Amino acid sequence: MVKIDIGNYIDELRGFASEEKELDLYSLKKELIDLNKSSKVFDAFEKETTFIDKNTLKQIQDLSLLMKIRNLALQIKNKKQINDKLHSLHFNLNILKNAAEIKSVKNAINLFLYNNETKIDTLINELNDFKGKIEEIKKHHSNLLPKSLDNKLEIEHKYNKHIEQLRSIHKRQKNVLISTIKLFLKLTKRCIKSLKKI
Repeated sequence: MVKIDIGNYIDELRGFASEEKELDLYSLKKELIDLNKSSKVFDAFEKETTFIDKNTLKQIQDLSLLMKIRNLALQIKNKKQINDKLHSLHFNLNILKNAAEIKSVKNAINLFLYNNETKIDTLINELNDFKGKIEEIKKHHSNLLPKSLDNKLEIEHKYNKHIEQLRSIHKRQKNVLISTIKLFLKLTKRCIKSLKKI
C-alpha cells in the first residue's frame, strides 16, 4: 500500500515541481530556522490591516472590503503554522534517514501520507490557499479607494511591501516542501530496499 501511495504522490506532484535547487537535510534545517525568524511578517501584516488613518477611512466607499481584508489577514496569519508542520516533516526525515527497524519507518511514512495535519496533500492545499488569499487581498486593496493615481499610490505604499514579503515566505515554504518531498521519496525507497534485505 505504501508503494502505491508514493507512486501516486510522485505523479500528482509533477505540477508542483520547482526550478529551485533541491535542499539537503542540513540546508532544510537552516531554511526552516530562517522561516521561523521571518514569521513576524504575518503579525506585522495583520497589524497593518487594522490601522487605517482618518483621511483614508473617509475615502473608502465600501467598508465591507475593509472587513474582508481584515478577515483574510487573520487567516493568512495562521499560515505561519505551515512552518511548524514543515519542522515536523524535517524531524521525520531524520528518523527515516537513521531508521533501522520497520516500526520507525512506518511511523515516519504515516506522518507524510496519512496524518491529517502534516500529510503532503494537506500542506500542498494549505500553500495553494495561502497563495489564493494573498491574491484576494491584493484585489480588495485595489478596489478599496476611489480610482485615482494618488489613491493607487497610497494603497500600494501601504500594502505592497507586506504582500511581497508574504509572497516571498510562501515561495520559500513551497520550496522547503518540495525538497522535503524529494528527500522523503529517496529515503523511503532506500529504507524499503534495506528492510527487504533484512
